[in-house]
Amino acid sequence: MTFPDPKRLGTYNAIDRSKQYTRADNAELLRSLNEAWTKIRTCEKSIGQKDAAIVELKKQLGRYKVVNIALTSIVTTLAWEGLKALINLMR
Repeated sequence: MTFPDPKRLGTYNAIDRSKQYTRADNAELLRSLNEAWTKIRTCEKSIGQKDAAIVELKKQLGRYKVVNIALTSIVTTLAWEGLKALINLMR
């Protein structure tokens, strides 16, 4: 069963689309409902996987920040100590 064009019925971008489904029988509505729920479950699963990936990337970014801070501190300390040694040699 095909449904009428929503633009012709005046249901395009409308909240109430009941005019669009006046000729649908119960079997067709049930099939459409089952397809919609299948799509919803698929989308929710996909969103959940993406959320988990984002959480993992945030954790990884946090670890990289800590490592970057530690390495920057080490390099800065070594550079400072090197400068102090050069200043002492020049005196």
